[in-house]
Amino acid sequence: MTEPTKQQEPDLPKFLSNPDKVDIVLFVMLIAMGIYSLCMIPLRAWLLTQPLPYTFIVGGYTSAVVGGANASVGNGVWWVYWLCTLVGALKFMPVYWLMGKRWGMEFIDMSLQYMPRAHKIFKKAVDSESTKLYAWVVGLIPFGYLPGPVPGTILNAVAGLIKIRFWVVMAINALSVLAVNGLFVWLGYTFGEQVLDIVNVINRYLLWITLGLLALMFFRARKQFAK
Repeated sequence: MTEPTKQQEPDLPKFLSNPDKVDIVLFVMLIAMGIYSLCMIPLRAWLLTQPLPYTFIVGGYTSAVVGGANASVGNGVWWVYWLCTLVGALKFMPVYWLMGKRWGMEFIDMSLQYMPRAHKIFKKAVDSESTKLYAWVVGLIPFGYLPGPVPGTILNAVAGLIKIRFWVVMAINALSVLAVNGLFVWLGYTFGEQVLDIVNVINRYLLWITLGLLALMFFRARKQFAK
């Protein structure tokens, strides 16, 4: 009786199967960024009422709106919130650029394994080695800071992969953050009181909703491991 053929396991990326010291450091940082993102989930409710830490730690468009709204009622200065979003938004950008430069297409494959359409588009563009790819990456980076499906982290990794200079990528990201968050700071400043009223309502319920979702997530993970 012939033994059933075993399903071939996919090969691990080289940076996981045979890592050197730099690979280990980068992988530890990747895990740390994942843990950081999980830890930020229950802190969202608190951050909504702490605009300066919100812009400094997160730096997204929501924090820019909240910062602008607080500035409109005299709680801080709008340009301080605006500049602080640079730190929050760009804190992980150098790591993703370096991962793309060092790990190349293997990192893109791993990052987009659950996004087949995006993976196919990126792979085709990288394999073609077209000069248009540089323009596409540079042109799409600002959209990574807007609401929508554009994966800014992957774009910065691709920028490293195709060897766009770090300071060029950093400058493009910084200008993108200032432009996008400048618009949202203005919106928050213009509709300040209305925004803060909404924040207060959200803050009243968000913590309990977040804790409930976290409990559900851990329950499902525990149930999955128990099988």
